[in-house]
Amino acid sequence: MSFPVSVWYGVGSVTPPFDEEAIKRDLKNIKEVGFKYVRGWVNWRDTEPRPGEYDFSSVEGLLKIANEIGLRVILQVYLEFAPDWLPKLHPDSLYVSESGSVIMPQGSPGVCLDHPGVRARAEEFMRRLAQVVVKYPNFYAWDLWSEPNVIQWIYQPTGWRGLFCYCNYSKGRFRDWLRVTYGSISALNKAWHRSYLEFNDVEPPRFVSLHFARDNIDWLTFNIVKLREDLEWRVKVIKSVDNNHPVVSHSHGGTSVFSNPLFGEPDDWEMASVVDSWGTSFYPKHAGRVKADHVLDALILDVARSAALASGKSYWIGELQAGQGIGGFKAAEPVTPDDVALWMWQAIAHEAKAINIYHWYPMMLGFESGGYGLINPDGSLTDRARKAGETAKVIYENGDLFLKAKLIDSNIAILYNIESYKWLWIAQRHSSDVLSRSILGVYRILFNSNYNVDLVSIRQVEDELINKYRVLIAPLSLVMTPKAALGLRNFVSNGGLLLVDSRFAAIRSDGYIDSSTPAYGLSDVTGGWEDGYMSVDKVNLRITNNLIPGLKAGDLIIGSNYVSWLNSKAHEVGVSEFNLSKPSITINDYGNGKTIYVGTSIGLSYEVNGPGSGIEKLIEGAMRIAMVQPPVYVKSTRQGYVEVRIMKSGDDYLLFIINHSYSDQLVNVRINENVINVGNASIKDLVTGAVVSLINNEAQLTLRSRQVVVGLLSR
Repeated sequence: MSFPVSVWYGVGSVTPPFDEEAIKRDLKNIKEVGFKYVRGWVNWRDTEPRPGEYDFSSVEGLLKIANEIGLRVILQVYLEFAPDWLPKLHPDSLYVSESGSVIMPQGSPGVCLDHPGVRARAEEFMRRLAQVVVKYPNFYAWDLWSEPNVIQWIYQPTGWRGLFCYCNYSKGRFRDWLRVTYGSISALNKAWHRSYLEFNDVEPPRFVSLHFARDNIDWLTFNIVKLREDLEWRVKVIKSVDNNHPVVSHSHGGTSVFSNPLFGEPDDWEMASVVDSWGTSFYPKHAGRVKADHVLDALILDVARSAALASGKSYWIGELQAGQGIGGFKAAEPVTPDDVALWMWQAIAHEAKAINIYHWYPMMLGFESGGYGLINPDGSLTDRARKAGETAKVIYENGDLFLKAKLIDSNIAILYNIESYKWLWIAQRHSSDVLSRSILGVYRILFNSNYNVDLVSIRQVEDELINKYRVLIAPLSLVMTPKAALGLRNFVSNGGLLLVDSRFAAIRSDGYIDSSTPAYGLSDVTGGWEDGYMSVDKVNLRITNNLIPGLKAGDLIIGSNYVSWLNSKAHEVGVSEFNLSKPSITINDYGNGKTIYVGTSIGLSYEVNGPGSGIEKLIEGAMRIAMVQPPVYVKSTRQGYVEVRIMKSGDDYLLFIINHSYSDQLVNVRINENVINVGNASIKDLVTGAVVSLINNEAQLTLRSRQVVVGLLSR
């Protein structure tokens, strides 16, 4: 078995075209620093310069030279860099925005693949490409869509992000989807409050209208489904020729948890279901980042892992940052050699099964010029390139161990509710931050306490695929479906602990509110219904008893965003300063399980107010009620900056100890004997060869700045 670690090499795409000698020199350098894989680009534009005339000499040249040197090749296929003759041949294939603006491509984003003529040409290109590539023994895998979106890489001068696509073919495809979804025009009219005579009269929404919602929700749902179907189409075309090589795709670096579907972003869970492996871009020091945040990085990795896991798939790092983040006038903190190595190991510690480093050369033209390269613009090596190659060697040497490695099963899940994300358009919010930070805040608390955490989609809740968890946390889950309501009801009834916060299930998935909140009769699960709520910047919730372990009467929970209170028969835990007569925090017994309701936005509050807000004590108390314990306990010089992950690989255990800080740390690690009873053992660092003793499940060691210990346990 092989664990692919590659470096992107895009000659003529992000660099000037190089001659054959330069390419040979570069590929030899890639091999000599330690890599066994290289990842090339294939642009439709470059390989079909005229209609029906194909030139695969560039990709064949890469495959031939790489084969001579001893490198395996992964290919990234870009339909978005489409032939410039397509708009002339198919003038009705151009992307159209909600305002009617027609996008004439400037190298990208190509044309709309909903056009049947364009789609047929794209299919022929992919088939021809596959027929050529499969002849080469060193070809390894396909990535068929980099950072999928309805329309990619459009930066309009107004700064407003247009909505896409409203061309006649996209509208026709939407109408076909509505026919299947509703069955009859009368059913659609009832749902949308319209009086259309036939489906061909239907227009997709282009804006929000005050007292309407279902049409907007349907348009977003359609685009999410369309993205999945389009990825599945690409996979089927390639597999009609080549069914022997893995086919993957990867999301952008924020994953769908950090994206607003209004702007054509996919749902990771949907996309992962149609490829052999799903993946993500991973840019911890991207120019678009406000600041480095290793917990945010961990969440991105766990989202990608969880989305793939939901379909029984592994996940890849499609792009891992190689050099300094640069975007226009903005330059992020420089990337060090230790940064690159740490990010590689952090990805593996979160179960990544392939790593693709972006990019060998820095970007040499455009908005990102000078950024993201592993080497210098003149082709000379850097210490980053050498360190990445050294790390790749260790990964190759232990590839079988890492491929089999799985995290200790989590008992905790956080809900990713795509239905709430769709509601952002109705709520007139362009950013997903209120939802994504709500998830991040909960995740941050659990991360800092060393819990393993999965993310689950609302579809997994609907299909009742969450019963392996003891705790499910649903931060700011505003919108609920009837099937998910049943799934949550059964989860709690069967013994699970559900933790929800203010405005839980306030909106039904059809866009209406229900007769009470939470919708679909979930008040019997929460123990009461919402009696009132209001928006707040900051609010104090006072604990009135000791029903939650770790909290006592008089303690404060500092909240934000919302405050709400219940008309409840559940056990009161706390009240808010806005309504002392009705509980704002409750615990309710339902079946064999419990529901904790907190009348503020818990994750968002933690992100705003930080440690000391009481939110962390509340969540830790919930874990104690559910009798969930972390697999490890960690003490360090700078608390919160050392990440420890335990993985099981066959009969072996791996212990990853990661110092995310830029200072030395004295670290004490104690493995929870209730999870794994190791006793006395030795930990061999696969990176340095050093050995640390584990005595009675406990080890102490000093880590230098940005050091990672990849420990193999021997008993």
